[in-house]
Amino acid sequence: MSTKCLVAVGAVVFLLFSCKAGRLRPEQMERGGEWLSWTTSERNRYVYGFIDGYLQGRLIACEAADQLFEVGQPHRLGDDQHPTDIPSGRCLASVDTYSRFKYISSGGDLSAYTNPITEFYTKHPEYQGVPFPFLLKYLSDNKCTTADELFRMALKGELHNIR
Repeated sequence: MSTKCLVAVGAVVFLLFSCKAGRLRPEQMERGGEWLSWTTSERNRYVYGFIDGYLQGRLIACEAADQLFEVGQPHRLGDDQHPTDIPSGRCLASVDTYSRFKYISSGGDLSAYTNPITEFYTKHPEYQGVPFPFLLKYLSDNKCTTADELFRMALKGELHNIR
């Protein structure tokens, strides 16, 4: 009976140590090594979640502007020649967006975001300490579109390794 118990305890200890060894340490999370270890599908899921969360937060924050600013004042909706002067409309026009993804028959194509990040980490391993949420922030519509542009930003000191 004690041999079976000893084997069971040994198996549990082995599982605990083997599971812990595969985990990322906090300083490795959201960095290049983790990104490059993911499959294309995992990268797409992450980017989809990032963009979905960003756009939802953007909408909620900008809608709150209508309740906080210029309440009770008349506002124009706007047209092709004149932008709206409604606080939420001005807010939405001024914050970043992510519109370079495409819808295809198998789902969303997020390669406009995943490819530059993958290329940046692959070509410039010295910058694998830059968290990929930061890279995504700089891949919005009004900023960068390529790994080379991200690299230029890193060289200028606008992207920092976080260790």
